[in-house]
Amino acid sequence: MKKITRNVYYHTTTDGMNIGLVVGEDAVVCVDLPVNPDEALAWKTQIAELTDRPIRAVMFTSSDRLNSEAAEAFGVTIIGHTSAFAQPAPSSEVEVVTIVEPTPVVMTPLRLLPGVPQLTFDRAASVVVSREPLQLVDIVHYGGYALDASVVMPRGVGVAFAGGIATMNQPPVLTQADFARWLEVLDMLKSQTDFTTLVPGCGPVTTPIEAANFTRTYIETAIAQVRDLIRANQTRSDLTTLVPKLIEFCQTLGDESRATRRAADAVLDPRVVRAGLERIYDDFKAGVLR
Repeated sequence: MKKITRNVYYHTTTDGMNIGLVVGEDAVVCVDLPVNPDEALAWKTQIAELTDRPIRAVMFTSSDRLNSEAAEAFGVTIIGHTSAFAQPAPSSEVEVVTIVEPTPVVMTPLRLLPGVPQLTFDRAASVVVSREPLQLVDIVHYGGYALDASVVMPRGVGVAFAGGIATMNQPPVLTQADFARWLEVLDMLKSQTDFTTLVPGCGPVTTPIEAANFTRTYIETAIAQVRDLIRANQTRSDLTTLVPKLIEFCQTLGDESRATRRAADAVLDPRVVRAGLERIYDDFKAGVLR
């Protein structure tokens, strides 16, 4: 566990995913969980060693970061976007949920994990971690990376957790992408003024501009390479030839942007790169990309 500010921490799991922790005067909030149940329990133990405050909730930046066994083993309230976890709430429902008590009132119950308290939100939700002075942790829906992709922001500390929306020196997962929306979201991250430090879904902590530029350039490069492959009348199986190029691209672009901040233990997974290329190829064939 590494400290970012006085009360905000992050941890990199064994599979390279960044997760987070916000510590308030009354409670703490987690951002995502390790997907391995044993590692999730180990993370819970680390939190207990850091503070005796209760864990009020786990905010999931997207559903692909939620493992049901890990969440059940962790055993606290989970919060996720309605598009992934349940049917959207009726329009009369409150769209911003503020959790004050350890056992909150459920707005829209999830049915994914029986026995685990669960909440969903539409546009945003907030969790109170301190009453005096008031401190909130917000989760805001953006989409793009995935239908339910969201950003978690402890208010007033200048830090945000981007989940899969942004990576640094690592290939982003493209398999659920709405590419047009994703690029819009990355531009929004660059222009916002609420935070200056970004914890990407994987890779070193950086600035919103650096992470957004890295992720955007990777996406645009991958799309351009697949477009060229299709125009050359090559097939889906030929995508394998692009994988080493994109891995080298990640290494080169990462070094050029901020070599000293590159994660020493970063693992560039060719399976992630290949799966993303397949998604792009299929989008071209379906006419979604041109």
